[in-house]
Amino acid sequence: MNDTDTIPSAIPAPLTTSSGPTTGPITGPTTGPTTGSATGPTTGPTLTASLPAARNALTERWFRSDAGAAPVWPERPDPERWATVAEALEDRYLTRPVFLDTAEVTALEADLNGTVDLLFSLPERLFDGDAHAFAAAVGLRPEQARLALRAPGQRPARIGRADLYHDGTGFRLLEFNLSSALGGLQTPELNRLLLEDEGLAAFAASEGLAFPDTVGELAAVIREAAEEALAETGRPEHAPRVALMDWHAGYAKTGPEIRATARLLEPHGIEAIPCHTGQVREQGGRVTVDGRPVDVVYRYFTLGELTADASALATAEELLDTFARCGVPVLSPLRTSMHGNKRALSMLWDDRCVETYDTAERELVRRFLPWTRELRPGPAVIRGERHDLLDHCLRHRAELVLKPSHGLGGVGTVVGRSVSDEAWAAALAQAVGGRYVVQELVRPGPEFFPGQEGGGPEPWTLNWGAFLFGRRYAGAFLRGLPTDRADVISYDNKAYAGCVFDARSGEEAGRV
Repeated sequence: MNDTDTIPSAIPAPLTTSSGPTTGPITGPTTGPTTGSATGPTTGPTLTASLPAARNALTERWFRSDAGAAPVWPERPDPERWATVAEALEDRYLTRPVFLDTAEVTALEADLNGTVDLLFSLPERLFDGDAHAFAAAVGLRPEQARLALRAPGQRPARIGRADLYHDGTGFRLLEFNLSSALGGLQTPELNRLLLEDEGLAAFAASEGLAFPDTVGELAAVIREAAEEALAETGRPEHAPRVALMDWHAGYAKTGPEIRATARLLEPHGIEAIPCHTGQVREQGGRVTVDGRPVDVVYRYFTLGELTADASALATAEELLDTFARCGVPVLSPLRTSMHGNKRALSMLWDDRCVETYDTAERELVRRFLPWTRELRPGPAVIRGERHDLLDHCLRHRAELVLKPSHGLGGVGTVVGRSVSDEAWAAALAQAVGGRYVVQELVRPGPEFFPGQEGGGPEPWTLNWGAFLFGRRYAGAFLRGLPTDRADVISYDNKAYAGCVFDARSGEEAGRV
């Protein structure tokens, strides 16, 4: 599952639980990891003389509110909900939620949709509609392209999560994970858990704040796919049954999160079966998992897993043949992933692609997408001028980040400003001509959070994960770290989890 990316700016120490929500008294977070019981947050400093810098007026009003100075955590959190949050996310939490106003949500949704439209248009813009040429250009091996494109005419799905920084003026896109193998879907359970805090609940009510139900939005996508499949096969309508399916070798790690998602889909009328590919059978013309027929497969497995070796490829082809024979759609289709890797993102800055943009598209790329290019020998247009790309990268180390075009958790990422000239040159030499991109370093503005034990509000840097299902913004989850701890924000680097409340969702009925 995707969980990235590079960071720069912040400091501190928010909420973390002790040994998890299933052991010891469940009464709140402690002051960092401990071995004793969780006893609840201490009261933070009162903000009177000076308020921390706020990203918007809504956040400023939070700081001025009675609840704005102390860590947010319910006195007696619901044990079942806390268990779900810890199982699906982490047991380290930021000390308050983050707030978006209506204009920010509307603008973000428009920018996400505009970017997906551009990514999906790349085969036509640059390859005369040749999907196989596009697949090769983004780094797919022939056998991977064959699997991804085995269903002619199949459209990629608008299911994804954008990883973003906010630079103080607006969001900047680090990468767009266009895939169904997404982490963080269960984040609304953290929103609901925090609403058990009386101070936050009162503030949210007074401001009309809410949050999209990410799993509810996912349920709508699954239901639509199931209804289309039932109509095409002529089977009688019934409550959709979906297999939440990972590759058999990866299920031991992803199983807890997949099971949590399955439980959360049930109230939305979706019967979800957490499973792995080794449990699939074909019986009576139906795909079954442990004897239960399924209408849709929601995919957690990746092209990389399906093509890891000859044995995996043979298993994958047999599996996909079974799905096609039985009329079971896969969400998201494997071809979607071609549009979501970093090489595809870099094509949006390709000189040939830029020449095809209208005024609005050109402005979107300039404002929302940091300059990104595939690292390869030769010239490139940089800020309107032609330069040797490798020479430019060598001379501008502190302004750039090197990333593998396929990668998770920030593995392989090199932040130029954090290494020496010699180390940077060595990294470039090793990566050039390989599957790497180089991207402009985004310097995010800090978000301030109450300190756990006094000392005033502390600046943290956030990686925002914003979901897009169909054409709708479907909520966001946060990962945060202090700058002095790492250049890469990821759960592997012990990032803290957080959630977002927004004003627009409060204005739209039925979204929470």
